[in-house]
Amino acid sequence: MVANKQLDVFLKPGSVAVIGATERPGSWGSFIMEGLLSRPYPGKIYPVNRQADRVYDLPAFRSVEDIHGPVDLAIFTIPEVSVTQAVESCGRKGVKGITIITAGYGEAVDGGKDMEKALVRLARSYGIRLLGPNVSGTFDLNAEFNGAASPEMHLVKTGLGAVCQGGYAMYDLLAHHFSRGMGVGKFVHTGNEADLTTTDFLAHFGADPEVKAIFMYVEAIKEGRRFLEAAREITRIKPVIMYKAGQSPASVRAAESHTGSLAGAIDIYRGALEQANVLMSPTMELLIPAGHAFMERPAMPGDRVVILTMGGSWGVSLTDALEREGLRVPELSRPLQQALRDLGMPIRASVKNPVDIGASGLFFDIKLVLSLGREILASGEADALILHGMGRPGMLDEGAPERLRIFLDINKEIIRGYAAMEKEYGLPVFIGSIYTPWESQVVYDLNQEGIRIYDRLDEIAQILSMMHRYWARRD
Repeated sequence: MVANKQLDVFLKPGSVAVIGATERPGSWGSFIMEGLLSRPYPGKIYPVNRQADRVYDLPAFRSVEDIHGPVDLAIFTIPEVSVTQAVESCGRKGVKGITIITAGYGEAVDGGKDMEKALVRLARSYGIRLLGPNVSGTFDLNAEFNGAASPEMHLVKTGLGAVCQGGYAMYDLLAHHFSRGMGVGKFVHTGNEADLTTTDFLAHFGADPEVKAIFMYVEAIKEGRRFLEAAREITRIKPVIMYKAGQSPASVRAAESHTGSLAGAIDIYRGALEQANVLMSPTMELLIPAGHAFMERPAMPGDRVVILTMGGSWGVSLTDALEREGLRVPELSRPLQQALRDLGMPIRASVKNPVDIGASGLFFDIKLVLSLGREILASGEADALILHGMGRPGMLDEGAPERLRIFLDINKEIIRGYAAMEKEYGLPVFIGSIYTPWESQVVYDLNQEGIRIYDRLDEIAQILSMMHRYWARRD
């Protein structure tokens, strides 16, 4: 697959003009300017404002045609009535691409689709490609380009690429996950897709070696056959995860008023995407964690999962969650059970699967707990391993007793050991705890070290299920 270099203008332009740039708080002209100035973008930034001489201390221009240097990308943050004239000015200037933030087209008004088609015809007459309308921008953190509305503090440079027909919810996901070191390196909001579509940017990211995994938020795919052909080729080399919105009659109606999309029957999508090995995410919230799991974890060769848990109830519930997602929690063989007993597991603690560390009363024994995991991973009876329940509640303060610090250090050493086993044995090893980084000092400290700790059983099960399905179909 070959990248469409024409699309680079939306992700790493050499220069960008913001038409409608302003310092007025709460306006799109200020959001985009603040985004561009938030990173060490090496290109030229040209504010275009008919009434200001300077915007964010940069010289402002009355028109894009007044700019002396070349302009690769123009970002429109102007009212709909001014868009056509601005496209014509960009055409005369030789602009290569236009991102139209402006809304009020096919998603909102009668005749809006015809207005979009007219804009595309006009832009094409000048050789310009359009992104939008009704978008929030794009960014490529490898190129230090942030032409979008996400605050800089929520951006984490990763190998994850995102192609989304919606924008605001994606920024919420970035804000939710950034404190755990998760994020998106390249992002495109396609909106109404009057010209460029999700398929265009899926293919572009598929050919981009900097992108290791792709996720998508889609309400409707406009080019079904072309999308599936591109997806089949891409998923042979990297995973594609999609949240398909518009699965119920009410959400179909909502999609039509959001991006002007007519969402299709979910069963048709499900069958087609499965054939292309595109993974359907059960929730939007899972898109970023699932993308990170594919980038960071080894392949899952089969469907057998072994659980080690600090609480029997968690083990039973986790078994339910895994089997709901089509995975197996098989009883360990008699020889393996005996090997775990020989390591020191007492008769009162189950070693069948789940393995109940909590019931053993030996959870302070670092050597034993680590040996259990190594024995299981070396046995050939597990395709993935889950350690659940080691992170304890509570945050340390200066007056915390030494015995508590020792207990938490033991927890951390065990979790670090299990995290290291993933590379040692080449199998996925997931760490789970009910506590978030703001509820447990152990989880907080290890999160700062980059160790992933999941606080929901369904999230662990759903990600493992997606990993299994992807590798089974790909192989």
